[in-house]
Amino acid sequence: MEKYLQGKTCIITGAARGIGKALAVKYAEQGANIVLMDLNKEMVEATAKEIEALGVTVLPLVVNVTSSQEIEAAIKEVESQFTKIDVLANCAGISTSRLILDIEEEEWDRVFNVNLKSVYLLSKYVGKNMIKNEVKNGKIVTISSQASKIGELGNGAYCASKAAVNSLTQVLALELAEYGISVNAVCPGFVDTEMLQEVFQKRSVIEGKAPQEYEELLKGQVPMKRLATPEEIAEFMLFLSSEKANYITGTSMTIAGGKTLI
Repeated sequence: MEKYLQGKTCIITGAARGIGKALAVKYAEQGANIVLMDLNKEMVEATAKEIEALGVTVLPLVVNVTSSQEIEAAIKEVESQFTKIDVLANCAGISTSRLILDIEEEEWDRVFNVNLKSVYLLSKYVGKNMIKNEVKNGKIVTISSQASKIGELGNGAYCASKAAVNSLTQVLALELAEYGISVNAVCPGFVDTEMLQEVFQKRSVIEGKAPQEYEELLKGQVPMKRLATPEEIAEFMLFLSSEKANYITGTSMTIAGGKTLI
């Protein structure tokens, strides 16, 4: 059976762990050339070795996705090896567990730079590559969050940055539609990743609870009574990255086990 991403080149940011890593594996299983971007050199190279075992070409790059200079250099390296880019998956993201009245300006800026500015920069450079190379049915898919739609106590910077991602997704979809490029966001609920485990440790303090107690509280708010796996989110992102989703664009779709129905 032919793999439906065979010969295509996919860039994944935040690829060293969590949803980004799970998605990179999904792309590789469908035959894509894989470009891994992450700030953690050791982890991104370890992920690259795992994915190479699937028999695809993998290019691991250490990139600060908030830097236009580093992104531009990285895209040039990708172009030199693969020429065109077919799929961009923006998975890099961070959160901070602070009340709005307590968060420092530098911390606020860092969350917005990683979660929002990176999406703008990567989409800009990759979009130009897709247009230049007349890529047929190019795809940009971004990790947003259920927190973009329902505010969370102690998570204001993250909520606001992800709400902005949804808006940027709509604008990019409008501006790139004439080139056949689809742009969508996925809004996961609570996903069992390293980042969420860090949230349990830090935000539980704000809530006055032990980390395990706080985790059970959050799971109890989900009608399906469990956390999502990174692979479940990656599977839907894979669909949005394929030609099966050519007529879907400008959406911010929630996958949250019923936690939010908007």
